[in-house]
Amino acid sequence: MRKVIMSSVLALVLCAAPSFAGNPGQSGQSSQSGQATQVGQSGQAGQANQGGCHKPGFFKKMKKAFNKGFKAGKKAGTKAFDAVQNKVMDSGVAVKKAVTGKKCKTFVKGHYDKNGNHTKGHFRKVKCNKPCKK
Repeated sequence: MRKVIMSSVLALVLCAAPSFAGNPGQSGQSSQSGQATQVGQSGQAGQANQGGCHKPGFFKKMKKAFNKGFKAGKKAGTKAFDAVQNKVMDSGVAVKKAVTGKKCKTFVKGHYDKNGNHTKGHFRKVKCNKPCKK
């Protein structure tokens, strides 16, 4: 049923489309003269408007620059925090190894992956020469 309705609407639109060519006030003209006036008008409109594009305004540029700087600063702060956290955790693991002689885990520093997502720092298990007790 939908296919029948869609095909009938499509056929109606295609049949009715040539009658709407040209300007709305000049619908009584033949299609050839209407097309000739359209070509002249579209050429003039293209020169005045230059394809409908315009340069971004001052506030849009400032917003973009601010957001770019904010993201860069946030990323730099996160990297600095990850570096500090890594030093603290590694020193804790080193103290444990010095006291017990066992190092069953190590700390993986937080980092940004190739997609730009941040992965938090976490402990990773390491193969132990001696069996580790929990």
